[in-house]
Amino acid sequence: MYWISNTLQLATVESVGYTPSMSRIIRSAMLQMRVSPEIKFASEHVLRRIGLNMTEATELFLRRMIIDQRIPFDVIALDTPTFTRLIADWKDEERTISMGETRRPRRQSRARTRPKRE
Repeated sequence: MYWISNTLQLATVESVGYTPSMSRIIRSAMLQMRVSPEIKFASEHVLRRIGLNMTEATELFLRRMIIDQRIPFDVIALDTPTFTRLIADWKDEERTISMGETRRPRRQSRARTRPKRE
């Protein structure tokens, strides 16, 4: 059986038909979701800072939801000005980070110092 933190998962590995000999890719399920570009950008930025990718974070969320049998955080509504300010702050921070990484001194092209052979 498949256990998560000493809690029996609702759908066990046996009930889905997975076997230990199957590769991890075969045993994984594909999720597709649509989110606004701002949410994706901001969440990727946060995840990058803590060393996770979107797949790992999603799996952590789903595992925690299974254990708690509820969404693992309190749901609150942000007013539009607060949400807009947060997104603007994240974009400014990302621009600052990306500018620091991409600004490299350009090599100056060498002018020909030798005359052409005739």
